[in-house]
Amino acid sequence: MNFKSLGLTVLVLSMLIFPLAALGEGDKGEAETTTAKQYVFYQVVHGGIAHPFWKVVERGAKEAAAQLPDVKVIYTGPDVYNYEDFMAIVDSAIAAKPDGLIVTITSPQGMDETLRRAIGQLNIPVIAINAKDSRPEDERIPYISYIGESSYDVGVALAKESLKRNRPKRAVFGHHAPGSIPIEERAAGFSDTLKAAGIPVDVLDIGPDPVEGASILLDYLKANPTTDLVYPASTPHIEAFIPLAEGEGFVAGKDIMIPSIDISPKILEYIVNGKVMFTLDQQQYLQGYVSVHLMYLHVKYGHTPPPLLPTGPGVITKDEVAELKR
Repeated sequence: MNFKSLGLTVLVLSMLIFPLAALGEGDKGEAETTTAKQYVFYQVVHGGIAHPFWKVVERGAKEAAAQLPDVKVIYTGPDVYNYEDFMAIVDSAIAAKPDGLIVTITSPQGMDETLRRAIGQLNIPVIAINAKDSRPEDERIPYISYIGESSYDVGVALAKESLKRNRPKRAVFGHHAPGSIPIEERAAGFSDTLKAAGIPVDVLDIGPDPVEGASILLDYLKANPTTDLVYPASTPHIEAFIPLAEGEGFVAGKDIMIPSIDISPKILEYIVNGKVMFTLDQQQYLQGYVSVHLMYLHVKYGHTPPPLLPTGPGVITKDEVAELKR
């Protein structure tokens, strides 16, 4: 997906959201004489809620809620990625019996029973964001819509965009969230694509801590000196890895080629100075923002959202960085 098609997605979303949301304006006079219902939506994410990526999702959700005076959004998740903690928070959210649940499906099979009970027995509508249930439609969790990326396709795009720029001798994919199905799908897309091109690749568990992960990757490079394509994982991991590797004599952009997923000011700086080849943007702000609006339209007006709204990936190179800064 390029930025033109991403722009089309945003246009379609605005056509869905704003005309229908305007219906609520006509209710204001009546609302003044009656007690308005307050809709409560929980948005539960699996990543650490203080992580820069998830702070953008939170901003999207809260800015959407600010536009809807009869909506309260409770944005929550574990401090760092931990599946057991995440599921405990999902269970607590369901126990609160909200009007809607927006959630990342980080483990479809593990979350299946819990979410089916919420949907089927408690009549809580569910929208998935960021991570979906990739099983066939007749087997997957029956949420009403998914807003986000295809994790496997992102891994494929990561590999293909890398191959356009350089044919590596060996590659490694840093896996920062072991047990997270979307990250495993992303790793599979990356590995399958490179292996099909005859390039050996390893998927390396490096954990959620960026500094520890960078050290594990550096040890891997020293043990596998032909490795010249490195995906160090999330943006904080990349930001920790590059200075550590360069301190050991590796030159980012020359000795090792580094692709990225997601955006941060530092990643954009690295793209401009050639240390990072490109990044893939999944527009996580839209995942937080649009899901709140679509849930609101569903519970208040009975609107059924599209089953799938892709938000990425868009490829950002040095040329696009200049455009983004305008």
